[in-house]
Amino acid sequence: MNRAEALEQMAPILSTTARAVDHGPGTRVLVADGGALALRTGSGAQSRVLTEEGTGGLYRFLGVERLAPQLEPATRAKVATELLAARGRYTLLLQDGQVTDVAKAGDYRPLNPERVIDQVGRTIPEADFARVLLLPHHTVQLEIVGADTGAVGVPGTHERVNDLVRAGVSLGFSPIGTIQPLVQSYVSRLVCTNGMVTTDVLRNFSFGGEGDSLWHWFRESIRDSYGAMGRIVERWNQLAAETVAPEDRAMILTALLKEAGFAKETVEAVRARALEEVPTSMYEMLQLVTWGSSHVERDPVRVVRAQRAAGRFHAAETHERRCPTCRRTR
Repeated sequence: MNRAEALEQMAPILSTTARAVDHGPGTRVLVADGGALALRTGSGAQSRVLTEEGTGGLYRFLGVERLAPQLEPATRAKVATELLAARGRYTLLLQDGQVTDVAKAGDYRPLNPERVIDQVGRTIPEADFARVLLLPHHTVQLEIVGADTGAVGVPGTHERVNDLVRAGVSLGFSPIGTIQPLVQSYVSRLVCTNGMVTTDVLRNFSFGGEGDSLWHWFRESIRDSYGAMGRIVERWNQLAAETVAPEDRAMILTALLKEAGFAKETVEAVRARALEEVPTSMYEMLQLVTWGSSHVERDPVRVVRAQRAAGRFHAAETHERRCPTCRRTR
């Protein structure tokens, strides 16, 4: 997937924008057709209807969610206008020309998604966007792989020697700034493109910097996360060397699937795959979960939850992996 295709898949989230408003003499809350409220942000400005969700957000922002329903529409509009004037500055969330939420100034810090993606192209050679996950609260997770490859496998202990993988990064951010941006390492297995977010070089940006500090942080974090593949492959080699006794397979897989939080259908598919390709090492156990998150599970929230569970498994010490129901070290 190229840059344009990634942006196209993000379209449902990109349709929502955040706009800061300085309340002025011409700003009014009005009663629109049908009794809905509308907001005019200045003299001569176009009135924007508040959706049902936006009306609730306005009431919560003004602290009148219990009082407002008891008032006549015209009274509600007048009260809302006066209280907004007292706030002075606030942020509107807009979608399709309508107001879907009202929040304090500074609650949302918009990020230009095209500029976010440009940091990838400037940092990762031959970047390819593997997947776009649209998540709640106007957030997105981009999974990106580059040209650099590595090989996983331990001769004599793992039948799939030289399992090729590609280095990448995962970017989590919100175009309207509902979360702090996140960058972490991402590795994709070439044989069937199972992707996995790892805990290596996991960084959050803390808003508050000045100038281009955010974009510098993006470039540095992407570069370091992408360069972490060598450490990840080394750990995967260790997992490939950790054999799983037949009597332990069911327990470990059950515990992993429970932590992953897959839908019932995905759990059944992963178990069926485990019967077809019996996992004999911890690496193969891990790949069952990543396969489920990449090939079967469709709910983005569950996909991310499963990736985090796989990341914890990947980062855990040997005893924790062998006894996932215990979670204690020696």
